[in-house]
Amino acid sequence: MLDFFKQGGFFMWPILAIAIVIVWLAVRSWSRTRSLESPDAVVETGVDAVLFWGVWVLVVGLLGTFTGIYQAAGAIERAPGISPAMIWGGVRVALTTTLSGFLVFSVAALLWMGLRFMYRRRLAALA
Repeated sequence: MLDFFKQGGFFMWPILAIAIVIVWLAVRSWSRTRSLESPDAVVETGVDAVLFWGVWVLVVGLLGTFTGIYQAAGAIERAPGISPAMIWGGVRVALTTTLSGFLVFSVAALLWMGLRFMYRRRLAALA
């Protein structure tokens, strides 16, 4: 797992930071929803922020991949005798950030859906 993280390069750090923010927002929103007594704009904003940051982590992952492919293309241009296996190895490394971004986004989307359902169900119970 650590090798996978290292393979992603610099862009894995913002992905990790955003993943931590998503978890923090989800726990905070879940906690506030459990003790909800009336509609709360802070909870709604927190729940929506989970999805917002999930989309941003996806954008950061794609940006990391585009940067990696751009750098690989420059290296291939400078060394014309590169084997196809080496090229695809570079593409595989470049896709690490997109894979990570999609994974974190998927978790964020599921958390958002669950928290939104929980919040609305709690509001309906209070009404």
